[in-house]
Amino acid sequence: MQLKELAKAPTLKKVTVDDAVIVQAYGEPIEFYMHDRQDLPTYLKLAQIKDDQTEMWAVLKELLLDEKGQRILSGNEVMPVEIMVPVIGKAVEELGNTQPQTSQP
Repeated sequence: MQLKELAKAPTLKKVTVDDAVIVQAYGEPIEFYMHDRQDLPTYLKLAQIKDDQTEMWAVLKELLLDEKGQRILSGNEVMPVEIMVPVIGKAVEELGNTQPQTSQP
């Protein structure tokens, strides 16, 4: 396989947070979008953060997008803590869910 076959521009994918706490508090799951792949500097930033949740949130809020690919949080906007924690968890989970595409013969 040629490396070029694996290279492509990121596309938006919908991410749903449907934890029981979220659904109970807001009556429905919440959704946001992320690119299906990230650049290496973003992965390296996250890998170097380790246990610094503040720094992790700073990086992750750049990854949280709306359906048009625009950042959800800008300026001084913040989300309630009961949403931020599961959103961080889901975003990190999605970053680790890149599965190689295999072709079927």
